[in-house]
Order: sequence, then C-alpha cells, then structure tokens
Amino acid sequence: VNGCGCTTGSYLPRCMQTGSAFPPLILAACPQCPLWHRVGWAGNIVLLGAVIVLAVLGELHVSLLVEQVRTIRSIILIIVPFPRPEGSGCKLCPRHWVPHRDKCYWLSEENQYWSRGWDDCSRRGSHLLVIQDREELEFTQNLTGNQNPVWIGLNITSPGRKWTWVDGSPLNQTLFTVSGPAEENSCAAVKKNQIKSEICNTHYKWICQKEAVRI
Repeated sequence: VNGCGCTTGSYLPRCMQTGSAFPPLILAACPQCPLWHRVGWAGNIVLLGAVIVLAVLGELHVSLLVEQVRTIRSIILIIVPFPRPEGSGCKLCPRHWVPHRDKCYWLSEENQYWSRGWDDCSRRGSHLLVIQDREELEFTQNLTGNQNPVWIGLNITSPGRKWTWVDGSPLNQTLFTVSGPAEENSCAAVKKNQIKSEICNTHYKWICQKEAVRI
C-alpha cells in the first residue's frame, strides 16, 4: 500500500487480468505520495468509505455516482483542508471503462455508423475519442486489438471540408495524417496505428472517452 492508500505491486496486474470482474470503480492512476498529516489521512479514509458505500448501493446511475464522489471530495477539502502536491492522488473510472492516464475509455460491442456512435457516447456522458498524441493512438490500438477499424471523434465538417475533432479542435497534421479522401460524409477510424477516412454510414465499433475523477 502506497501513500495514496492504494494497492501497488503485483496485486494490480492480477486484478486487471482478462476475464476478471472489474470493480464498480477502477483506479486509473495512483502515484507515490508524500506522508500527510493525520487529518489528511482521515479525510482520505472518509472519502474511500463514502465511495464504497455508494458503489454497494448499486441502484444509482453511474453518472450520479461519479457526481456524488465529486461532491463528497469538495466537502472534505473544505472541512479538512490539507496540501496536495500537483499530480498526486488517485483517479477513478466507472464500471466497464478502461483507465489510461487522465481518461476513461469505453469500447462498444456492436457495430454502427459514426453518428450512432456519437449519440451513444453522448448518452453515456462522454464523447467519441479525441486522440491527443502518438502514445494515445498506440494505446487505442492495444485496446481495440488491431482488428477492424474503430470510429473515433474526427470527421469532415462543411464548409471547408477540414478534419475536425468532436471537441471543435482542428486536426494537427504534424502529429497525424488521415489516409483517404477528405470528402463530405467522411469520418475517421483507427486501424493498425493509422487513421483512415471512411464513409460515415459504414458500420464499425466506436470508442467513447471521459475524464477520470481524481480523488
């Protein structure tokens, strides 16, 4: 157990083995932390207990559960303030979401056209994947298994016919290039560390992303 109160070492890989049941909340990151004073530890213990109680109830919607965690954390920080180094703490993802860095990822099981994937991510309180760098692109390929193309949050917007991410940012072509035509009704999918232009009504799986909750 490290300074965050989280288990490290050989235990975490066993928890993440294929076929094992994910807990309602998955620890996305748990860096080494300095020793805090006793009041700080008390705040962490109270927060952890609250998370466990909320998870056991099981009747709350996942988005409500995450919001409860944020609320409880803010109350504890007001009542029991203590210094926290930048980047310290643990990050949580909902059940069935995969943690990586500061994000949580969800891969669909069915195949649908791009706009259906966009709608599904929105219903989950998230959006289609916006890839930030080459490392995240490689992680995406590990997540999808390098098989069929998978929809991401990049498409051609009119007018101008420019590749634009669903968060409104333009594609940085110094980091990524899209193979294939940049035409109307073109959407992007990833396959084998490449981003490909596909017709938007082609049926593929898709990846949603949301920010991990830090505690």
